Amino acid sequence: MLFASFVATAILAAQMAHAQPTVSLLIDHGFPSTGALNLGSVLQQVSTKKGQAFHFGSTYDSYDADQSWFTSTFANFFKHVVSENGCKWDATEPSQGTSSLTECLACQSFATQIGATFRGHNTFWHSQLPTWLPGSFSASQIVGTIIPQHVQAEIQGMGASVTSWDVVNEVVGDGVSSGMTALQCVQNKGDWPTVTADGSGKPLVTDLSFLYAAFKTAFQFAGSSTRLAINDYNTGGAEAKTACVITVLKDIQANTSIPFNRLSVGFQSHLTASTGGFDSKSALASTFSTLNALGVNAMITEMDIELNSNSAANLRYQAAIWGDYLDACLYAANCNEFISWDPRDDLSWRGTAAAATLFDSSGNPKPA
Repeated sequence: MLFASFVATAILAAQMAHAQPTVSLLIDHGFPSTGALNLGSVLQQVSTKKGQAFHFGSTYDSYDADQSWFTSTFANFFKHVVSENGCKWDATEPSQGTSSLTECLACQSFATQIGATFRGHNTFWHSQLPTWLPGSFSASQIVGTIIPQHVQAEIQGMGASVTSWDVVNEVVGDGVSSGMTALQCVQNKGDWPTVTADGSGKPLVTDLSFLYAAFKTAFQFAGSSTRLAINDYNTGGAEAKTACVITVLKDIQANTSIPFNRLSVGFQSHLTASTGGFDSKSALASTFSTLNALGVNAMITEMDIELNSNSAANLRYQAAIWGDYLDACLYAANCNEFISWDPRDDLSWRGTAAAATLFDSSGNPKPA
């Protein structure tokens, strides 16, 4: 990934000295490093400045422990809620044709109770599928019935107030190269439904009709201001995968006629605090600008930053990276959602030792 030259130099020097580069943080310059964390008024000011609502939040599941911490932290700091698991396909359609939105609705209800907003994740993903999928369904059944029925039931059932939906999640391959067509970008992934699930690699859906079906249905049943996203990891800067995601989005628009201003790209941003583990602020800004020229919204959807250790230097470096990503979003006219993935280290999918979130395992805020 790309770095500004001065950052690259600092990192190289730090690696030679076996330490993280020295960074300058707001808390070094008179900004508070202790006290109450209440972002309500700040977020209102940001929204006023941007001319539209700016959403800052994290993931939540109603069955997580320490609900009192969740209630306080989300009410005052994370003002935007994403269900980590409750809106995925295995939870929402456990048997074919049976919609079960219990946990997804519980997370949305939690958001409503604390005065927060809610976004949806996700309606189509090749992972965390119910036991009846992938099954032995034909391509026409998948595209014509299974996907539209599921997307309609979930999006219609969750209502018009959802700020955005990850309509499709992780559909672009990791081995893509520059100049690939949209179909090549998706076929490179090698996952159902473009191949059968038996490991043979045999093609199943041989075009992008499954994406069109998901987005057409989402557009039909989502709220009039709900943004519809393609969401993926290892994206954000000048990578071939980022170019592929944008190519796929353009193809979806061309084949569904959904207005660009209703579409969005979600940059998951699962990062590491090491060389090549994140994109520079300038690279992010360039990507956001490219999308803005199309009228497409950009979102940071699943941010966390893994550390080798939770030393003071590593925690400061983590804070600096977090600050750059947030800056890139704040200063982009088309970036209005910023989501941390897992609110604290003991709940992180990357493991407690990775120290990848904004709060430690006791719920205490880090320098970030």
